[in-house]
Amino acid sequence: MNHDDPPQDELDPYDTEPGPDPAQDAEPVPPLSSPTSTSPNYAAPVSPEPTSLFCIQCGYNLTGIAIGSTCPECGRAVAPSFYGQTLPTSGKSVASLVLGICSIPACVFYGVPAIICGILAIFFAKQAKAQFKAGKAGASTQPMATAGLVCGIIGLCLGLLYLLGIVAFIIFAINANP
Repeated sequence: MNHDDPPQDELDPYDTEPGPDPAQDAEPVPPLSSPTSTSPNYAAPVSPEPTSLFCIQCGYNLTGIAIGSTCPECGRAVAPSFYGQTLPTSGKSVASLVLGICSIPACVFYGVPAIICGILAIFFAKQAKAQFKAGKAGASTQPMATAGLVCGIIGLCLGLLYLLGIVAFIIFAINANP
């Protein structure tokens, strides 16, 4: 045996001689379900039912509701909640927002473009809100359609005022010169 070799008992993988038990020195771990535990091993409570399904708009529990029906709380179609998908934003809400914003500065062009853009913005906003209510468009549709509706109404009113102002000016100018 060489002096550099370690003793034979340290190399034996089948050593069955009992040694110190590491579990005896360890501190007891509280159960995972203990709500009073401050240990980092505490697990968060599990959701009420793993099969529960909630409305993607209002959070109502849809257990027992048919796929083709609407949420009893908010009236939205429940199909998107069942399929777990996020619906895209309606193109009509985007069009409503763009036309509503464009209608405001368009009133300086004799009011006519503002009136046209404003009416179209209101029309598309109403259609986009109907799509959202039917569950055919995503959640971002409603605020965009509302903003388009408000801007469209403002642009329409400004366009009408501008057009009426121009007509009144022309009538005043014609009547002022004999």
